Parts: sequence; C-alpha cells; structure tokens
Amino acid sequence: MLVVTICVGSSCSLRGSDELASGIQRLIVKEQLEGLVDIVGAFCMDACSKGVSVTVGSREFSGIRPEDADAFFYREIFPLLSNNELVRARS
Repeated sequence: MLVVTICVGSSCSLRGSDELASGIQRLIVKEQLEGLVDIVGAFCMDACSKGVSVTVGSREFSGIRPEDADAFFYREIFPLLSNNELVRARS
C-alpha cells in the first residue's frame, strides 16, 4: 500500500489541501487503484509558507496546488504503482 499524506493544517487547508486530496482521489478511482493507495491527512508538516505539503511514501513535497493534482499524480504517484504494485494487482 502506498501512503499519500496531505497536510490539512490551517495554512495548507487555506491553500486547498482538501481540493488537492479530492483531485488525487478522483485519479485513484479513474486509474482503478483503489486498495493500492491510501490518502491520509496530517496536521502541520512544517512547510507552511510553501503551500500544501504532501508525502508520497517517504518522499516529501511542498507547494503543491489543487490545480497541480493531475500533473503531480502522474509524475509522482502513478509511476510508483505502475512499476510495482499495479502490475501485480492486475495479474
């Protein structure tokens, strides 16, 4: 299971963390990855001034905007699954 953590603290919330999470969830459903990706929320990931903070596995990202959901998903999340878990799950 790949864990995607999105900051839902007040600063990130104001910058659209809920919309970002919804966008990523929409893409998970679109790509039929339910059960392979878990989106969780966390309070303050210590990068408040940079925008929405996200971790994908152990990799940290900041400044992600809701309108970046598609690009972020296909650049940082989807390749991890398509190379590993997705192949096994669809076999």
